[in-house]
Amino acid sequence: MRVTLTDAARSVLTALANERKQALRINGELTGGCGMTVEYSLCWDEPLSGDRVLEVEGMTLLVDKETETYVGAEELVIDYREQQGFRLVTPQEILAYGLKVKERWG
Repeated sequence: MRVTLTDAARSVLTALANERKQALRINGELTGGCGMTVEYSLCWDEPLSGDRVLEVEGMTLLVDKETETYVGAEELVIDYREQQGFRLVTPQEILAYGLKVKERWG
């Protein structure tokens, strides 16, 4: 999976990172229900065994295998909009919007 950042997302994430030693985790969690809903989140975290570690424009991103499967696309764009927050977008659909970066996963 290739991840890119829009200029707006890069700018906000760079400001939020502010010399952090942690990477940005893209997390997808199956929340159940008959629709098999996946809830996505962004958080600062340390790499875990089995994570895919991606270097994207000077930022380290973490994605686990399950999240990569849930995304289901070769391309993922992280975007930011002032009134909406972060968005995760594939060529086929908007996976999530209104995301904030959490301090820790969980």
